[in-house]
Amino acid sequence: MRTTARPMILGDHVFTEDGAFDGMIGGDATVAEGVELTLKGMVGGDLLVEAGAVVRLTGMVAGDTINRGGSVIADW
Repeated sequence: MRTTARPMILGDHVFTEDGAFDGMIGGDATVAEGVELTLKGMVGGDLLVEAGAVVRLTGMVAGDTINRGGSVIADW
């Protein structure tokens, strides 16, 4: 599992491999099909969770969380 600590991404981002993210995404974040992600940071736009993806959310999403058949586990 790869961890990306405290980066800032100005636009949209697509997560295509398992891991953890602790930083800020200025736009939308998409978690691709089958990917497991722990999201500790902040998403400035929407969070899109594709089919079969698993997101453990301990951070903040400013926009909407759109679940397209995955799992979102809120852990505050």
